[in-house]
Amino acid sequence: MSPDPHTLAGRISAEAGLEFEGSEGRDGEGRRWLELHPAGHPKARTFAIRATVGWRRLDVQLLPGTFAGNLIKAMGTADEMARITFSAVLEKCRADGADVDFMVNGAAVMDDLLTAWSSPWRSMDLVIRRGMLRINDGDEESDNRLIERWTTRIAAAVLALLPLEPHDTAISEADAQGLPEGAKTQITVNRYERDRRNRAAALAIHGYACKACNLQLDTLYGDAALGLIEVHHLTPVSELGPGYIINPRDDLAPLCPNCHSVAHRRAPPYSIRELRAFLSRS
Repeated sequence: MSPDPHTLAGRISAEAGLEFEGSEGRDGEGRRWLELHPAGHPKARTFAIRATVGWRRLDVQLLPGTFAGNLIKAMGTADEMARITFSAVLEKCRADGADVDFMVNGAAVMDDLLTAWSSPWRSMDLVIRRGMLRINDGDEESDNRLIERWTTRIAAAVLALLPLEPHDTAISEADAQGLPEGAKTQITVNRYERDRRNRAAALAIHGYACKACNLQLDTLYGDAALGLIEVHHLTPVSELGPGYIINPRDDLAPLCPNCHSVAHRRAPPYSIRELRAFLSRS
């Protein structure tokens, strides 16, 4: 049995910085689907993400609402950082053996995903299909992890393109989980949401295992540590020039709290290669 939709919605909400509600059902072939949509917003004007579970395969699809034209149009005006983030997540899906069907205005977008923004968007379709999975094979925990992993990826890609509302409301650094090191104590909500989306995309690409020691904390502590990992900027934020475009594939990496702390015992931080060298001597 695949995960219940409410648990799936809660876990993805915690990472994405956008609250989702979950529902479930079956399609005409009897396959179970799990669906997420933004909480408190009508699906007709926003979107849903549906994961359909088949025998050894999983299809995850973006379902724009019937009256979501304005949202699609706004996604078509996403800035360069959002486009790079979206493309990086989908390229990772392809690298991991998935078929990615991405269409804009009824035309398939092929190898260069960034060409999708060459003209205004009127419609957008996205499906990620992954076959040859060990799913519905009797291992419920493994099924849950696979469904969560692939649903998280399409969620991170889509969220990268959603418009960010500018606000002047400031929040404390203590509340700003997932912010890069060097962030100021007082930041705007707009900045906070951007950083949360960068974190979600980085983890969708790299996973939750520490890049230095390879520890995934929930394998040690169980569900109490599910999703517990820190995201490290490979180049310190203080050294990034104005207007630098962060690519979550190349510029961010997950590190466990121990390795992340050691990395910042020096300025500039120790590299991941240096951290691995320390560990190899122990």
